[in-house]
Amino acid sequence: MKQKEIAIVLIRFCVLSLIMMSMTGCWYIEQAWGYFHDRLSAIPLDEYLKQNSTDGELQTLSVIMDRVRRFAVEKFNLTLTKNYTKIVPAAKEYVATVVSACKEDSFTRYYWNYPLVGAMPYRGFYNKDKAKQETDRLKAQGYDVFIRNVEAFSSLGYFSDPLYTFMKHYSEDEIAELIFHESAHATLFIKGASQFNEEFATFIGQTATQIYLETLYGKNSSLIQKRMEQEHDHKLFIQFLQETARQLEIIYNNTTLTKAEKIAAKQKIIAERAIEYETAFAQEFVNPNYKKFNMQNINNAYIDLYRLYESDLSLYEQWFTKKSNSDIATFVADMKKLAKLYQSNIKEAMKKELQ
Repeated sequence: MKQKEIAIVLIRFCVLSLIMMSMTGCWYIEQAWGYFHDRLSAIPLDEYLKQNSTDGELQTLSVIMDRVRRFAVEKFNLTLTKNYTKIVPAAKEYVATVVSACKEDSFTRYYWNYPLVGAMPYRGFYNKDKAKQETDRLKAQGYDVFIRNVEAFSSLGYFSDPLYTFMKHYSEDEIAELIFHESAHATLFIKGASQFNEEFATFIGQTATQIYLETLYGKNSSLIQKRMEQEHDHKLFIQFLQETARQLEIIYNNTTLTKAEKIAAKQKIIAERAIEYETAFAQEFVNPNYKKFNMQNINNAYIDLYRLYESDLSLYEQWFTKKSNSDIATFVADMKKLAKLYQSNIKEAMKKELQ
């Protein structure tokens, strides 16, 4: 039997295994077919490069990928996998559509349960119509919902994750942050600790990319300057959302208010904050996309997405500088040790150690 035929048999076996685990619903079957369709469509990167030798952007992507993957393993102690050694010819500019949800009168997240990894605060769909159906279902139950497209996600080391052809349009720092972020997931994942998992990967992605760029191009390069502008805008945007969340939480934690009163107060706060953003805050941004953002359209699920990925990164920064000597490889090793000892209580352990 040829290697390709063996691979197809193994893939079908994995799909069958997922179907057997999916007796609670058809979502697993649908996503398994979408997931493995991508992997069946994936072509070895070297082979695809030969077929498209005149595509300069694709050739550049390959060079950057090789460099980033070497950095990930040799400099940062991230897990060496076969990730990103194949590429999927993609007809769209994203991989999947992801749905997140929160109660409309609090930041209580909606969780979906999965085999192997446990509860997660999001669900992905290869079919956008299915994502819309899930959005409608949650809204009917009284949830605030946010739906977004994602360019990649990690299989946490269970399978090899491919590149997609649309990634050839990414800048070098976008490619680097994507790879470092997803490699962090493959390196360390704690079941039942979704907040830590996302914060850890986000911190690794951002910090490793900064070090990578400084090593290659120097601290005063144009890439670094552009990234500093992006970081300025990003932090400013997060600060605005965090203050909005703080004001909302005061309302949500007020036990004397009814649900209807909380929702009315929420709408009033968001409307006032939208005016403040447009009239005073927007002028502080460099990027026009931030300047033009309509803050009136946000909801609990949107705000909580940033809380999930961005909140409390200062904890990781403190450990990185005080305990890990500002070294990514040491930091990753430290987190692995803490994960073995404390599992989902790892953040509490970090705080105690830092005190």
